Amino acid sequence: MTSAMQAFQQFGVNNTSMDKIAEMAEVSKRTVYNHFPSKEVLVTGLIQEIWQKNIAIFDFNYQPDKPLDEQLLILIKNELSIMCCPEISELIRVSMGYWLFNPEALQENMAQFFQQETAMKRWLKAAQADKRLKLTDVNFINDQIISLLKGQAFWPQFMRMKPELNAEQIDQLAKTTVGMILGYYQI
Repeated sequence: MTSAMQAFQQFGVNNTSMDKIAEMAEVSKRTVYNHFPSKEVLVTGLIQEIWQKNIAIFDFNYQPDKPLDEQLLILIKNELSIMCCPEISELIRVSMGYWLFNPEALQENMAQFFQQETAMKRWLKAAQADKRLKLTDVNFINDQIISLLKGQAFWPQFMRMKPELNAEQIDQLAKTTVGMILGYYQI
């Protein structure tokens, strides 16, 4: 997957063929196809790997002695670092083409993807257990946070309706989201 990511970064996702990936990995094209039946499946695997490293196993634990807003801001900025990455958006565009024609595989893949416990979910559970957040369903509030972020920092850019957010806009979105969530849920 490292060679594929290097190829995508160097040549762009659309301009990278399975032949180019095989060449950069110094393996046969057959070997690449044995592991990934299509470029779209390979791209989806890369997206999952990036998400796993940066969101699911992000090393951030709830700290009972620290203000909630500071902690939630760190988690939200981490989410935004992935959502606002143009290279990742391009990978997602390519994988979407594959998933549109394979809805059953998409449902199965997404179910596995979103059932994973993330740093955000772990933090929300800990803040709830510490009686600092009034939550009834951690998944619901997590979905609210992600929806707020994606509505401004992912979907408009993914659809090429708005330009990528700059650092100031990302910071403002993160702070506003923290304020909205804690304004409602903080005890």
